[in-house]
Amino acid sequence: MKVLQSIILVALILTSCASQESKSQNEEQVNSDTITLKDTNRRPIGGQKLKVDQIYTGLTIKEMKDIYKDSEFIKEPVNEYGIDGDSFGLVVRRNNERLFFVWTLQGQDIIHGITILSDTLRIDKNVHVGMSLKKFMQKYPNSTMNIDMLDNRYEYLFVPELNYRVEFLTTDSNRVAEYDYEQPEPEFKEIKRPNATIDRISIN
Repeated sequence: MKVLQSIILVALILTSCASQESKSQNEEQVNSDTITLKDTNRRPIGGQKLKVDQIYTGLTIKEMKDIYKDSEFIKEPVNEYGIDGDSFGLVVRRNNERLFFVWTLQGQDIIHGITILSDTLRIDKNVHVGMSLKKFMQKYPNSTMNIDMLDNRYEYLFVPELNYRVEFLTTDSNRVAEYDYEQPEPEFKEIKRPNATIDRISIN
């Protein structure tokens, strides 16, 4: 009888331990999923994280406003920044200096893109507004200049590893590069103005 009681007691203990372990694993899984989901929501959109001052893509507009409490938020149309659409984004201005423009997808509160406007902000080890094309090309010698097909008021060079592009506001009369216009899309031929300076930097 005592042997049977001992067997039953051991069985109960093992069952309890297994139940606790299963519960612990389930809790860990729930926590892990929560962390994963949170990290996914917070991850910058489209590629490697690239911080601009104190923000990056993936933050909410509310979070940005909390960070820049001492700043003004000026509503401006996204199509002024080469973005297709009729919606609006926000320029963040501090001490009368326009720092950057941010925009979201329609109906969302998460920052989808940032356009740097101030020469005081640095990314990618000193790339900044006001930097000459010549210096930028020393950093990325294989970059190819393009004319934006949605908004031909500017030319750009794209850095795919960090998902940003430097932009030069130009017209047909003062292009930074020479293009072959006989192609379906203007095809880059050569740089004409190596001392042209970056007007803005867009991150998506």
